[in-house]
Amino acid sequence: MAFLGETPGILFGMRLAVTLCYLATLWGTCLAARALFGRRAGLWSAALLALVPVFFFKSIEYRADDLWAALWVLAIAVLVGGAWTLRRSMAAGLVLGAALSASLKTVLLLGTLALAALLTLGLAPGPRGPLLRRAAPRLAALAAGFAVLPLFLTLYFAVQDSLGPFLYGTVLHNVLPGLGSWSDAHSRALFFPPGVLLVVAFVRWIVGLPHLAPGVRARLTLVSLTSLLYLLALHTLWPLFTTQDFLPFYPLLSVAAVGLALEGWRRLLRSAAAPRVPRWAASGVALMVATAALLIGLMLIWEPPSRNGTLAETRLLKEVIRLTGPADPILDLKGETVFRLRPIYYVMETITGARLRRGDLPERIREQAIATRTCVAVADIARFPERTRHFLEDNYLPIGRLRVAGRLLPPAADPGRPISFDVTIPSRYAIVTEHGAASGSLDGEPYTGPRLLAAGRHAFAPSSGMGRLALVWAQAIERGFSPFPPADGAS
Repeated sequence: MAFLGETPGILFGMRLAVTLCYLATLWGTCLAARALFGRRAGLWSAALLALVPVFFFKSIEYRADDLWAALWVLAIAVLVGGAWTLRRSMAAGLVLGAALSASLKTVLLLGTLALAALLTLGLAPGPRGPLLRRAAPRLAALAAGFAVLPLFLTLYFAVQDSLGPFLYGTVLHNVLPGLGSWSDAHSRALFFPPGVLLVVAFVRWIVGLPHLAPGVRARLTLVSLTSLLYLLALHTLWPLFTTQDFLPFYPLLSVAAVGLALEGWRRLLRSAAAPRVPRWAASGVALMVATAALLIGLMLIWEPPSRNGTLAETRLLKEVIRLTGPADPILDLKGETVFRLRPIYYVMETITGARLRRGDLPERIREQAIATRTCVAVADIARFPERTRHFLEDNYLPIGRLRVAGRLLPPAADPGRPISFDVTIPSRYAIVTEHGAASGSLDGEPYTGPRLLAAGRHAFAPSSGMGRLALVWAQAIERGFSPFPPADGAS
C-alpha cells in the first residue's frame, strides 16, 4: 500500500495483494484432497473451489478473513496429510496458532475441530487404547506449536505497553453477552445437539465406501465432520455471522464432495457391468467439467462482468484525495476513507452500536470531532448514533460522497440586514452563493474572502440579490467543491 501511495485505485491493488491468500487456500485444498483421494481429486477440488461464486468473490475482498481462511485450510491439510506424528502435530499447531492470530473466529473452528476429532475417534472401529496412549504427546506437541505465535504477539504488545488495548481490541470488545443469537429472544443453540446427531449420521453414511482404506476413512470423517459441524455451529452458537464467515467451510466441503463424487463415479462404472468406457469418462472428467461450467454460469449471473461494483468506493476516494491533505482528519464509519486519520477510535459496526446503545461506551463523537477540528465527514451517516447524526446534519453540508463543515444560511429579511449563524468547529470558512463568492460584511467587517472563524455566534450582512447563501469550510471551495450540487449529486 505504501508503494502504491494515495490513489483512488488502492482497492484494486490491495485486492490483488490478498489474491495470494486466495491461492494459498486453493493450494491447501489441493493438498488435503490429494492426501485423501489422490492427485486428480486434489486438482479438481482446488479448481472447482476456485469457481464457487460466494467463495471467489469474498476471497478477493480486502479483509482479514482471507488470511484466516487460508491458514485454517493449510492447517487441516497438514493434519490429514499423513501419519499423525509429533512433527506433524507441531506443524499443525503452528499454523492453527497463526490462524488464531489472524482472527478470533478461529475459536469456533477449534471447537468444531475438537468435537469432530472426538466423534471420529468414537466412530473408528477396533480398540482405541493404543491410539489414546499415542495421543497425549502428540496433543502436547500440537498445543506447544499452537501457543508460539499468539504468545509472541502478546509479549510484543506487553513490551510496547499496549497489552490492555491489544486484549480489548481482540477479545473484550467482541465478547458481549446478549449479542445476536446470545440474546434471550433467540433459542437457536437448542438446535445444536440434535444437529450434531444428524451430522454424525450423515457423515457415517457418506464415508461408508467399502474400498476406502481405514486411515483414509478416518481422515475423511474428520474433514467432513469439521466442515459440517462448523456450519451448524455458525448458525446456532455464533452470535453474529456474515457471508465471509463461510470462507473456511467451502474448501473442506470441496475436498469431501469432489473426492467422494469421483470415488462414487468410479464405483458406479465398475458395478454397472457396462461396456468398456473411454478413460476420460471413467475418470469423471465429464462430471467435473459440467460442474465447472455450472459454477462459471452462476458466477457470471452473480456478478456480471459489465457491472462495476467498486464504483462507489473509487469515487469516494477520489473526493477524499481531491478535498483533503494528510493532516485533515475525516469522520468515517469504519476507515473507508483509507488515507486519513479518524477523530474517533471505535468503528461503527454491530458490536460498537450495541455497546453504545447499552451505555457501555460513552457517545462522545461530537466532542471528539470538535476537539480535533474535523471539518470533513462521510455522507453516509446511517450507522452513527442518533446524537451524532443530528450533529452532522446540523453542522456539515453534503458535497458528493462527503460532508464538510458549514451550513446553509437563512435568507435575509431585508437587504443588508445581518444573518446570524453559529460556528461549531473553528476553522477557515468561506461564504458563497450558487454563482460564486458572496459579498457583504462579516461580523461588521467587509467580507473579501475566506476567514478564520472561532466557535460561537457570527453575523453576515449580504449585498442585495445574491440568492441562496452557504457557509462552507474554505478548503472545499478552494478545491472546486460546491454546497449547491447539480440534481445528480455531483460536486
